[in-house]
Amino acid sequence: MLPASGLSLSRRQFAGAMGAAAGTAAVAGCSSGSSKDMDTLQVWGGIPAESGPQAVIDRFQEEHPGTHVTYTRYVNDDRGNLTVNTALQGGVDIDVFFTYGVPNLTMRTNSGLAADVGDLVRATPELEIFLDTEDPKALIDGDQITALATTRIPQMVLFNEDLRESAGIELPTQWTVEEYLEIIRALADDGKYGTYVLPDLARIELGPNYRFTDSGDSNFSHPAFLEHFELAAELIRDGVLYPWSQALARQLEAYQQNNFIAQDFGLWTTAPYSLRFLTDQEEYPHDFKVACAPVPTLDGNDWNTGEYGAFIQINSKSPKQELAWEFCKFWLLESAQDVVKAGYISLLGDVGDDELLDGILGEGAEEFFDVDSFRRTLFEDQPRMHLDTELTAYTEITQKYEQQRDVCWLLERSPQQAIENVDTNAQALIDRFEGD
Repeated sequence: MLPASGLSLSRRQFAGAMGAAAGTAAVAGCSSGSSKDMDTLQVWGGIPAESGPQAVIDRFQEEHPGTHVTYTRYVNDDRGNLTVNTALQGGVDIDVFFTYGVPNLTMRTNSGLAADVGDLVRATPELEIFLDTEDPKALIDGDQITALATTRIPQMVLFNEDLRESAGIELPTQWTVEEYLEIIRALADDGKYGTYVLPDLARIELGPNYRFTDSGDSNFSHPAFLEHFELAAELIRDGVLYPWSQALARQLEAYQQNNFIAQDFGLWTTAPYSLRFLTDQEEYPHDFKVACAPVPTLDGNDWNTGEYGAFIQINSKSPKQELAWEFCKFWLLESAQDVVKAGYISLLGDVGDDELLDGILGEGAEEFFDVDSFRRTLFEDQPRMHLDTELTAYTEITQKYEQQRDVCWLLERSPQQAIENVDTNAQALIDRFEGD
């Protein structure tokens, strides 16, 4: 059995506490979780089975006769992640699971829920990219590796072409934040807003691990964070950004596609997995085309606000870890052609850019998209990606940040006071975790 992670992780990198899980949430396609058959793998992930995972599983089973894989899909939201956390802690039969977002990754890794696969990665030459500590794509602590990113998730800026053209705006191929602001102001007209939310200005400028100084203290006193809060509050007040009160009430962080398709705003910063909504005319009917532009640059800095993600992990309590590793390796090396239909750009796999683009945009792409703009933005321009590896109190800091962001963008607290509160709370959390 592979060793469990979490017990010897450095406090600086992986501190974070798994919150107590109360109750469970419904999981789409949930299996009984009662099977302990050593030839049956239980895999939990957030992609609908029909969007790629089942095809991967079918091919894996063909190459491993006698092996059966049961896939349980969970919704990647708060309720869905609570279900996964509760199941892992409660000993439900899970062998392989996917984790989305660094806060969830921090909690699960620090709680010892993920096995260390470091030796297995080092023994597999095809997985050499996961040993890179300069441009990390895995969660590495010394010799331990507990999570492997399966995809790059670049952010891109989508334009409603009807609204762009009616406003007389030229589709940008490279642009600055200043130019971006001019465009969203021009789009905010006739009862419509420019966009839902600004791209993360601090991330564009500072890149990975931007929450921390080089010495490991809170970096929220950096002017980039205050600028982001101030600018967003100003644009909400001016009617350029979608009102944050409505964004919270309508859960736009999870359902932004609804308002973009309703043409409430003309510009949307999102990731490739959102494109499936724009080709689903039955559920999301619309008659406008969509074009793509890169995330704008700021003061010469061009970090993309997306990241490496969709981490594959092995349950440290699984009695089937050897078979689980074979499945993980197969997914990493062989799934690219299947999961692209879910908008996933795999890190490995012998699939060309044109095939990836065709898979992401789907059939009849010319009807829905300016295809050349997507090819240029996602593949030719090579977005500068990141993965945070400085994770002290990451989940707790995220919660404090979002609390202060909300009261600021509800225009109930000044940006200066809100970001000062974030900085103070973040430093207190860092000090507390460092002292434990």
